[in-house]
Amino acid sequence: MTTRVAANRRKRSLYARRALAKGRPGGAHVSAILGLLILGLTIVLGLAACAPGQLSPKKAIIGQWVNSRGGTVYFYADRSGFIPGDEGQTPAIPSVSFTYYFEDETHLAIELDGQGPLIVEIKLEGDTMIWYAPSGGTEFVYTRAK
Repeated sequence: MTTRVAANRRKRSLYARRALAKGRPGGAHVSAILGLLILGLTIVLGLAACAPGQLSPKKAIIGQWVNSRGGTVYFYADRSGFIPGDEGQTPAIPSVSFTYYFEDETHLAIELDGQGPLIVEIKLEGDTMIWYAPSGGTEFVYTRAK
């Protein structure tokens, strides 16, 4: 070991003893505190990222949704969906299967059999989903079925 390295080590050691005597953490203590602080921040940020309500729209939409008029729509994890028909209507409304995908965080594309995609703007907040009609002005509010 060179004399310069040994002198630097003694100097650092002396600084740490003086700082500790004055109630301030020394070099080793600062490193430990800094390490714990980084670990704590990592844990907090990791838990915040996993918090409920922070789901991506692709995951949050999965499930059964009901609107105020009794209409129901099902979204499945395999990007398919189903709207049950209503035989009590005149004329009867047939059941419809569809596929869906997200163009971005707020635009849902629904493809019915043999037709191009219908793109609707949606807003997902907890157990509420709002569809905004493509023509504008109209919105449909759905609530997640329990």
